[in-house]
Amino acid sequence: MNLNERLDSLHDLYSGDLISKNTLSSQILELIASREAKTFWDITMKKDITARRMLTMLEDPEQWEKDSSSPEEERERILKERLTDLFFSVEDSSSGILEILLETANLPHFESVVFSRNDKSSGKKSGAKLSVLD
Repeated sequence: MNLNERLDSLHDLYSGDLISKNTLSSQILELIASREAKTFWDITMKKDITARRMLTMLEDPEQWEKDSSSPEEERERILKERLTDLFFSVEDSSSGILEILLETANLPHFESVVFSRNDKSSGKKSGAKLSVLD
């Protein structure tokens, strides 16, 4: 899958000291906010969203409380840190890491960060259309 190949490429770039940790975190967020990642989420994972969120909340209630009570303007930074930490926590970057990253990005307190990125990218494509009758 293309998303896993992109994750592997990011891993290789960072391992080779070609990109900084800050650039890596931004690129991971861009990948997770992509249309392709959203489609993957919708097809494979969205049906279990409630169970996934509850499990995440039960696994680490302190982290959930900390993330959900953080100010809105800091959530993008927090999400980038979490995604980068998760990215490094898995030995083989392609085995299951995509699901873990998407699961984290779709938590209620991080959804606005990811969806606002989707809105920005789709907003750039819009423009005025004129017909012959105008």
